[in-house]
Amino acid sequence: MDMYSMKISEGVERIDGVTANSYLLTLDGKNILIDTGTAGGGKKIIDYFNKNGTKPDYVIVTHHHADHVGGLKEISERFNPEIYVPDLEMKIIRGEEDPPKPRSFFGRMITGMLKFEPVKDVKPVSKASIPGIEEMATPGHTIGSTSYIVEDLHILFSGDAAVESGGELKINKSFSYEINSAERSLEIIKGMKGYLVLPGHGDKVQL
Repeated sequence: MDMYSMKISEGVERIDGVTANSYLLTLDGKNILIDTGTAGGGKKIIDYFNKNGTKPDYVIVTHHHADHVGGLKEISERFNPEIYVPDLEMKIIRGEEDPPKPRSFFGRMITGMLKFEPVKDVKPVSKASIPGIEEMATPGHTIGSTSYIVEDLHILFSGDAAVESGGELKINKSFSYEINSAERSLEIIKGMKGYLVLPGHGDKVQL
């Protein structure tokens, strides 16, 4: 832990200076990066690893929005980690398919402004075999929004399926693709009693 990061719990740090939260999870000696921020955030993440003389072995992505995958291309080129992304969003992240737009005008406007560089060398998260991590489909914010559970640590990385505001877990309706699904996913996450939720935006929430 240093000025570039904040220790969240045993084995988990949040890397500072990244628009959407980017976390480093260390399990069995492997470095697992969850989300990569915007392109500028990607540079901060690279600086963090360079300063510590380490690298990510794996990158797992919660969803395709540019504030979560903007740094992916640069991180991929610099460190060549194994990258896993939600199955339903693999073609979007590879640049082979346009992403569905949020329903709200504001959401469409902002997401239209935020672009990311496609990354070809990504694999579907259903094929991931990272010991200690399970994926859980939490759609609604995007079509393939995925949360990641670390059962041994009782931690859940929710991406934007649940964000923190005022000490509570919520959804951002402006940026959600399908509100009803997003609300159902949020309720599932809030039902994970005893878990520490680490969201894509805001601070941790203990359930």
